[in-house]
Amino acid sequence: MQSVEYVVVGGGVVGAATAWHLAGRGAEVTLLEAGELASGASGGPGRRGVRAGGRDLRELPLARRALELWPELDTLLAAPTGYRRNGLLSLYDVEIAGVSGWQSMPARRQAQQAAGIPCEIVDRERLDEMQPGISDDVRCALHTPHDGTADHPATTRAFAAAARKLGAAVREHTGVAALSAGNNGSVTLDLADGDRLRATRGVVLAANRSTPRLLRALAGISLPLWEKATQVTFVTAPPGFRLNHQLGHTRRSLSVKTTDEGSVMLSGGRPGGWDPATGIGTLDPGVLRSTLADLAATLPELAEAEVLAVDNTRADTSTIDLIPVVDTVPGLDSVFVGTGWSGHGFALAPAVAEAFTTWALDGKRPEVLRPFTFDRLGATSPA
Repeated sequence: MQSVEYVVVGGGVVGAATAWHLAGRGAEVTLLEAGELASGASGGPGRRGVRAGGRDLRELPLARRALELWPELDTLLAAPTGYRRNGLLSLYDVEIAGVSGWQSMPARRQAQQAAGIPCEIVDRERLDEMQPGISDDVRCALHTPHDGTADHPATTRAFAAAARKLGAAVREHTGVAALSAGNNGSVTLDLADGDRLRATRGVVLAANRSTPRLLRALAGISLPLWEKATQVTFVTAPPGFRLNHQLGHTRRSLSVKTTDEGSVMLSGGRPGGWDPATGIGTLDPGVLRSTLADLAATLPELAEAEVLAVDNTRADTSTIDLIPVVDTVPGLDSVFVGTGWSGHGFALAPAVAEAFTTWALDGKRPEVLRPFTFDRLGATSPA
């Protein structure tokens, strides 16, 4: 049985970035992926948001650090991530109870600025200058200028390739059947092909969908997550249309970006059909109609846009409070877990991986990870 200091399970962006950080600090590391790199939630068409705007307050320290790291990644990884910093405009129209109405904007701005994330309130006149064509119903916006987008499969593969250059072993088509704890913090991994691998110092479980299964078998933990596959729609852009910033709507489930090919990408968290047993997603016509209606209500110029494609092939896991689990397994300090990203973990990945590595090598939980514990979800009791 082969031994290695650290094993990272999951070849998505968090796993690949963690392998790179560990190898960069001199650790011996193996990255395992059951399929191919970026074959899960870190893959798929279009572009993924790299945003701090509108996040849960507990995520803001990680988001701030991630926004510092993203502009450097192409150079550090010696490969393109497709990162572009074009800013986010979060649109507000009517006042409603809670944090989605325009009266909450000064509080949101203050919280984000206090966390080191630049943002400003944009009135309607300036909004028309920044992004012409927005519906008259929109009253104002919160602008987060350092937000952007990136190519998620390219970023994941760039992290993995850079990890290889630093000596990490990257094994695709190598699933993990089970884990068992050994002596002195070691962990044995039973691989799906019948082989075994021992991690002498630690294991990082970054396999989004497989992590709950592995935790049940390892420690009897029932992790209250569910799977969903966000339905993403691509539509034509009319002649002369230009999206200067990515757009989000605080009341509608709508996020608008442009692709490298010039089409308009619509997301926002609405899930389509998904069968967790088969891992197959299906188009939901009702979600498509709602998405197109929200687009027309926000950008009337796109009301007649032609649908080019709909994608519902990539499942993510969600928690009830929509922030991730980033913790060690209770009673097993050498098993680290990152899951439950709730559809917005990609932007945080460089900072999460950095913090994971510090924790694994130095033995102390970084403060930025303190909110993301198992016990807040009632997940530490056996099933």
